[in-house]
Amino acid sequence: MDKGHSYFELLDAFKGSGCPICTLVLKDSRRYLDHLLYESVLDLPTRVELIGSFGFCSWHTWQIPSLPPICSPSTGYSIFASDLLRKFNSLAQEFTLKLKEKRGLLSLFAKISPGSLHIKDKACPACHHVAQFESYHLNALADSIGDEQFLEAYRASQGICLPHFFLLEKNYSAHPNFPLLLELQTAKSGSLRTTLEEFIRKQDHRFQKEVTQAEAKAWKVAMEFVAGKPGVFTNEMGHGLLEKSRKEKISPEKISLALAPFDKLTFEELIDEVKTSKEITLYLKRPLPAFLFKELRELNSREVHPKIEVVVEGLSDSRYLGSLHSAGFSIFYGLGLPSQSFIFLGRNRGFLLESHQLSGGHNLRPIKEPEDVYFRLLWRRFGVAVLLSGSIRETDKDKRIFCLIAEGRRQQWCRFKDADTKELPEVGTHVEVFAWEKWNTHILEVLELRVLEAEGQRAP
Repeated sequence: MDKGHSYFELLDAFKGSGCPICTLVLKDSRRYLDHLLYESVLDLPTRVELIGSFGFCSWHTWQIPSLPPICSPSTGYSIFASDLLRKFNSLAQEFTLKLKEKRGLLSLFAKISPGSLHIKDKACPACHHVAQFESYHLNALADSIGDEQFLEAYRASQGICLPHFFLLEKNYSAHPNFPLLLELQTAKSGSLRTTLEEFIRKQDHRFQKEVTQAEAKAWKVAMEFVAGKPGVFTNEMGHGLLEKSRKEKISPEKISLALAPFDKLTFEELIDEVKTSKEITLYLKRPLPAFLFKELRELNSREVHPKIEVVVEGLSDSRYLGSLHSAGFSIFYGLGLPSQSFIFLGRNRGFLLESHQLSGGHNLRPIKEPEDVYFRLLWRRFGVAVLLSGSIRETDKDKRIFCLIAEGRRQQWCRFKDADTKELPEVGTHVEVFAWEKWNTHILEVLELRVLEAEGQRAP
């Protein structure tokens, strides 16, 4: 028999008290959180996943304070919680606008659909990780119980809890070793029941002095045997945030399913609608058609103009990004966007911008349920483009970073996006930087740097 990692972990868990599978689930939970907070707290894909799941479940959240200081649980969780609160505040602002729109005479008849304030797109990542290992341990238990050394150690243990046995029965009832597992579980159940009944019998004042130590703690052993270790199996109050949020929701990765099959919009019609919009949001994987960019730039130059936000991913042309910023648009750093580009007029009108590589042309296709896609894409922002000017205070050539004293005496460390190909500016030089201010680091990622003048050459 191939004795894998779970075989030896189970042998070790048999020596402890309670369900060995529960013990390993708790151990795997702690390992996962330990690794995540020590290694991946600034990893953007990890933070995207946690925004989608709205952090950890209650069980895993309350394991974080017990992690060792080297993991810096306070700082790590602060970073995650800041992301989640930013998500909630954005969603709450949108929901407040929706509430206002529902007021008035029509509010007597209008009703906001339940679950509109959906916050959770996927399950707790720690639970997902641990569930995989839980299945490995159950499989190892079924495979290994016929091994003499393993069987002897299992007989000496308290055995697995009933919830884990039910999982074992559900997934491994056809396993050749399952009859033996059933026999062992029945024997342990019977033995525990006998001990409990002795404890109950001795509650009579005539026999209270006869209660043994094993009988006195049997009720606590039974709690774990019947229900599992605390936190491993959820309550049944119906607080299924994930299940509620998943109802009738559309994945941005499957946007094509939400497109109207024949309804298309001309760019002339779009431009007419753009002129009356109060808010325009663009999610771009490639540059806008030149004529559309021109229209939006002219629209934004008017005294009264809509709020225009652009979220980009994979656009490495710093000049193009600079032109978007110069046009007065708010530019956000996106991560995990779908492969297509989108245009939203408010949150209730959305379009897929299709590009044809061969012809160089573009099409617009309306989205059937734009509000859902709008909210899902809203959480894909992980930074903002900024333009700062100031003087170079100091440089660190080993780390390839430099410190800028900007307006308001703000001290800001910066590094070039392509650090290996750029010379650091001299101390005292007056510069202007166009950069990404990413929310996972305090160091700006400079896209372009323009030297204005040296400190000594500035006019008095």
